Amino acid sequence: MIENRSPPTLSAEVKKELDKLIKLCRILEIEGHGDRTLGFASVRDPHGKGMWIKRSYIALGEVFDYQDFFNIGLDGTIYSGEGRCHGEWPIHAAIFDARKDINAAIHTHPLYGCVVSSSVEPMRPAGYQQIFFPKPPPRYEGSSELIVKLETGREAATILGDSYCMFLRNHGVVACGTSVEHALVIATAQEAACEEFVKTSSTRFEWSYPSDDEQALKIKGQERNVPVFWDYYCRKLARAEAIGDPLLSTHRIENI
Repeated sequence: MIENRSPPTLSAEVKKELDKLIKLCRILEIEGHGDRTLGFASVRDPHGKGMWIKRSYIALGEVFDYQDFFNIGLDGTIYSGEGRCHGEWPIHAAIFDARKDINAAIHTHPLYGCVVSSSVEPMRPAGYQQIFFPKPPPRYEGSSELIVKLETGREAATILGDSYCMFLRNHGVVACGTSVEHALVIATAQEAACEEFVKTSSTRFEWSYPSDDEQALKIKGQERNVPVFWDYYCRKLARAEAIGDPLLSTHRIENI
């Protein structure tokens, strides 16, 4: 990574996106995506200056304010940030570079997503949770190691194709969206679908899954639910913060 740090200049547009990204991180924590200090989320800079990405060494639920993000270029140039930037930034940088429609991305290690990431069998829609996926999410099989090289990130982005989520073999999940709100809905739906798939597959039942035509009908028009679900998760977060959920920090964690 190239160091070219300076105090960040936060425009109204950047602040608006980071406010949502802060909520997204904290929501992911209470929705089962937390894994100690691992996992991160990012948003494309609205002015074309790379992306804003969660800093390392803090949990998703410990993200608190603007200082918890780095502004880095898609080539890895660090423009601003305090502490340490996530080593797996190439995952998101490569996706933003390859997919101009994607403006937010998430990489986490939720339990059921990690289980499915180890399976060579595609995730089938056991129930209704897979309403945002027209087909089983792809699986990057190139390596189960950390993706810390831009070349490897580009390989993963190629496997993502036109999907909004994918599995990293024996590693975790990636979820993306056209907006922060969309990315959150994809991430939570992906984990819920994984849980359904794992639990159904673990039974001795003979089971079925919807046909492609049925799945297409379920997916049609689901974009209308993105703002509805986002508002629901924000209300849930507000309730968790009001009762002092221990997963959520009440102050900024100093740089480590």
